[in-house]
Amino acid sequence: MFKNKLNETKSRKVNVKLSTQTMAVFAILIAAQFVISQFLTFQVWNIKISFSFVPVVIAARLYGAVGAAEVAGIGDIIGVIFRPVGIWFPPITISAMLVGAIFGLFLKKSDSFIRILISVLISEFVFSLFITPLWLTILYKGNETDFFAFYFSTLVSRLFVQIIPMTIVKLVVITAMLKAMDKIKFVRHMTEVNT
Repeated sequence: MFKNKLNETKSRKVNVKLSTQTMAVFAILIAAQFVISQFLTFQVWNIKISFSFVPVVIAARLYGAVGAAEVAGIGDIIGVIFRPVGIWFPPITISAMLVGAIFGLFLKKSDSFIRILISVLISEFVFSLFITPLWLTILYKGNETDFFAFYFSTLVSRLFVQIIPMTIVKLVVITAMLKAMDKIKFVRHMTEVNT
């Protein structure tokens, strides 16, 4: 009986330690996402390259869909609070969370190129090309008569100026990053613990 209570106490201590460790890692990833999205985004002409997806992919690898969605969502809200570009629009945050969840679903247990490709294509060609511009058009154009003309006129330019370059960047960075993460002992340990 005493041995069972001792094992139960040890188990609780491990869970508390892991949850504290998890919260610390979440805080670091959210802070990193804010810093990267605000200060390490590069723009050349109309082409904008952002690496703010990196902390979300790390969260996806370590914690899966839920963890990545939380990092993406909280990071988006903090970005709006501390460096507002416009007003906070919840559907944009929900889209960011869904992209995080997609990365988590595809990248948690595998780093095959096919899974990376599918997750990047969904994030770029579904969300970045169609859904996020739709939210921005609703936010800024509302019920104006030229709503659809404005929305569809931006799609073609966005495809060549934003989506294709970011797809290439994400494929290269995520592939290299996941291979590097698998070699780091702490990451391997965290991945095993959260499986």
